[in-house]
Amino acid sequence: SHNLFSLHRSILCSYRQLFSTRINIVPKEYIEQLKNLQDKVPPFSSDIAVQIIEEELGKPIDELFDTFNRTSLAAASLGQVHVATIGDQKLAIKVQRQYLRELFDVDLGQLRQLAVFADALDLQSEGGLLDRNTQRDWVSVYEESKRLLCEEIDYLNELKNCDRFRKNFDDPKFRHIKVPNTYPEFTTEKVMAMEFCPGIKITDKEKLIEAGIDPVDIATKSAQSFLEQLCRHGFFHSDPHPGNVACEKGPRGEDRIIFYDFGMMDSFGSNERKGLVDFFFAIYYDADVKAACDALERLGMLRMGGDVDRIAVERVGQDFIDRFQETLQVDGKWDDQLDAEERKRITRQRRKQLGEEFLSLNADTPFVFPPTWTFVFRAFFSLDGIGKTLDPKYDLTRITLPYLKELLDLKDGNAFKTTLLRLGKRVGLRPVDINQFITQPRQTAKIEDIAARLEKGDFKLRVRALEVERMMERNKLLQKNTFNAVLSCLFLNTGIALASLAKETIFGTIPSKIPTQLAFGAAALFGLQVPRGLRKLKKLDSYNERYGLKA
Repeated sequence: SHNLFSLHRSILCSYRQLFSTRINIVPKEYIEQLKNLQDKVPPFSSDIAVQIIEEELGKPIDELFDTFNRTSLAAASLGQVHVATIGDQKLAIKVQRQYLRELFDVDLGQLRQLAVFADALDLQSEGGLLDRNTQRDWVSVYEESKRLLCEEIDYLNELKNCDRFRKNFDDPKFRHIKVPNTYPEFTTEKVMAMEFCPGIKITDKEKLIEAGIDPVDIATKSAQSFLEQLCRHGFFHSDPHPGNVACEKGPRGEDRIIFYDFGMMDSFGSNERKGLVDFFFAIYYDADVKAACDALERLGMLRMGGDVDRIAVERVGQDFIDRFQETLQVDGKWDDQLDAEERKRITRQRRKQLGEEFLSLNADTPFVFPPTWTFVFRAFFSLDGIGKTLDPKYDLTRITLPYLKELLDLKDGNAFKTTLLRLGKRVGLRPVDINQFITQPRQTAKIEDIAARLEKGDFKLRVRALEVERMMERNKLLQKNTFNAVLSCLFLNTGIALASLAKETIFGTIPSKIPTQLAFGAAALFGLQVPRGLRKLKKLDSYNERYGLKA
């Protein structure tokens, strides 16, 4: 039972590691304790580690390595690391905890039940992932998490990931990224051997400064390396918490970042990468809300279809982009950096200006949380925490802006084409502009044809009246309350009549006790629905008033 408890505790550490960098969320005294969970999880017996290595590699430990340190260097949630040598080569040997896969099956079953319950409950809050304008599928999020977690405990898969990650950064301009070499001959599903690359934990700011490493430079490079993984490689580290990232001085004296633990990696297709790049360009450079919404559709974050009010989405999106550009240009504060009163003032102002649009978004739920982005957001969450630890002025949003210049070649295939298209957009000479000029007479004739057919009654216009929708929703609640009240009174009168009939009849006593009780019970049942319905009506009126709309 002690082993089972330890295993459960080690898996929970994976979640606690995520919050160990969030100095802007978690109090400092808790941060210090959570930091211990980054790479100081209780180790298991070295005898068990040696037993696993010998069983997996098929030889005694003394025949496999010249030396093997039985004291673990570090222990993590899923395994621990020992140092070994072969000649002048120093290796880090990663050993998986016993019975991990069996425990995963138990824990994943429980997590799936929790996901089903979350889908049924459909928790909502204002802003973020739980906003009512966003559709959520927690079971799909669970399936995505299960896939990555099961891949993480396969060290053969981790070896392939490590080699691919190293190859992606095999470029002189990324000499500040260090990825350990691997040893396939000493790697199985439960044991992995890689180059021993010691370094300073990325969040240990004091030791970094002592070693002559600039924390601000490291914070910027870590963010840019992740953007490179997302936008260019389409293959990214999903678990960059401080236990998996370290720093050192390179051979040329440059500050270097060392990545470890490549079990939890994920990938994007070319369509998702282009959508992400297009979205960045739309909000950073072009301030083009239509292009931003098109990019979100490509990413699967914005639904398409006749039930989505695209005009409302674009109006709210334009407000966001305007405020984003204003904050970016004047070096102001983002919404989450403002005090509570200022945030409330801005929220009230936005609701007053865009109340109808917000209500439309909440009714249509046009946004979708794609399960494939679960670990992208987790990685951003971790990196943002690391950056804020290293640099109090760290701002991932502003770091992204200069980096986008390096992505010009990804937007339209090559940088020259993108530059020409951006220039053409300013002067109206893009291919799409020329096409519109040539086809203008045809489009004018089509509009005239539509207008003529409307006059003849061939077409019927469908107009969405949000005021009418709100009125109908309110009337539906009123009608339901009225119906419940009428039925309650009807059954109450029936019960009274039956009770009096049993007393006054000249034909003797009629057995009316059961019908009387049923009538009074039905009256109570429908009567209790009335205050419940009134609460719903009051809640609806309050909800509309928050957006500057009164019943």
